[in-house]
Amino acid sequence: MSDRSGRTAAVSEFDAQASPLFIPLLFISLLFVGALPFYVLQPVVGGESVSGPAWFGGAHLGEPAADVYWLCALPVCIGAVAACCGWSERRSGVAMHVRLWLVASLGLSIATTVFMQNGMMFYVGNLTIRGLLPLLAISIAVLVWGVGLRSRLLVAVGVVAVAASLVSNLYNVENLVPREWALDPRFGLWRNIVLTAAVFVVGAVGSAFAERSER
Repeated sequence: MSDRSGRTAAVSEFDAQASPLFIPLLFISLLFVGALPFYVLQPVVGGESVSGPAWFGGAHLGEPAADVYWLCALPVCIGAVAACCGWSERRSGVAMHVRLWLVASLGLSIATTVFMQNGMMFYVGNLTIRGLLPLLAISIAVLVWGVGLRSRLLVAVGVVAVAASLVSNLYNVENLVPREWALDPRFGLWRNIVLTAAVFVVGAVGSAFAERSER
């Protein structure tokens, strides 16, 4: 009898953790996809290069509005995830470690901007070239949150997302696909962003299926 109750409690805890992860992971993927319009490479005019986002790298970009997007969208997304998990926590009674998410995500985002503004990211210069550091910061935050939450699904998403965001920041993903699938060079960074966003979409779908299978 005790074994059955123990299994029921374990299933209930897993169900409560798997179910609300769908929306937070979807929020994060939408955060990344929303940045696409701000990563259209602009041609060099008059032989002079244009400056781009200074807060998150990407000195070669021609759309400084990316700065504004990240500075506004990051807090909104982080807050939305926290609100969603807080509501789920009150409903189910299972701790979602919202504070850990807030500390990890806000802390890493703020640290990124501070390091960029103080030139401390110079030592990892290749990570700053494409201006996609928010992808890495949020991916690491998700991994930390998953470890604290003891969610295998969230840890798996975090690990894959960190790897994908490193690729997004360090390489031109468009060079890894056949030429016939190549986009206009102006949209070359879109594949980099979509690569990391896709990890969270898959994670969201996986969370939904995991929750449904336990019903």
